[in-house]
Amino acid sequence: MTRLVLVRHGQSEWNREHRIQGQSGAGLTDVGHAQARGTAAWVAATHPDAVLVSSDLQRCVETAAPVAEALGVDPRHDSRVRERSFGRWEGCSLDQVRELDPDLWTRWRSGEDVVDQVGGESGAALATRVVSALRDHADRHAGTTVVVVTHGGPVWHGMHALLDLPFATLGGVGNAAVTELVLGERGWWCESWNQTAHLPPDLRTSFRPSETRTAASRG
Repeated sequence: MTRLVLVRHGQSEWNREHRIQGQSGAGLTDVGHAQARGTAAWVAATHPDAVLVSSDLQRCVETAAPVAEALGVDPRHDSRVRERSFGRWEGCSLDQVRELDPDLWTRWRSGEDVVDQVGGESGAALATRVVSALRDHADRHAGTTVVVVTHGGPVWHGMHALLDLPFATLGGVGNAAVTELVLGERGWWCESWNQTAHLPPDLRTSFRPSETRTAASRG
């Protein structure tokens, strides 16, 4: 059985400041490091023979480090599972984006993908590269478990594309949340989505329904 375990990075400095990260941003907060250690313990206990892949952005590298130590492996860094670029919105707070591009912000909040209009990457382009990466790693390590430390956007868009789900079927992706996919005879199916039960309650991220659109995509 081939299994993909998608792990979003722990809380970053820019997560805490409610800034759009994209392919920029700082490393983890103290909370993020604690989330990473908790996730590492769970991975080692649940999937001790897993292969480890990580985005090459700092917040994922820092999240993957304790996982690698717990598994006794070296992570493979893959730029294809990076967060999407957000162009001129990167580094901005949500209030700053609203002031900078009020029309585009309104369209974005209503569900329209406008990121390529601010110099960033479209959701479709993100999904294409992420699904390509996931399939490559699954093929390379067929019959095993591959843990992929990545970002909210790649998990959200990648899952919708890989499972051929209608847009916005899934909710937001929490920091250090785990999503598990299994490849069976009929293709991929989702065994769990956005699970944070491996973390103590004070380290779990939650979203209000109104935040799902931006929380799934801030990085």
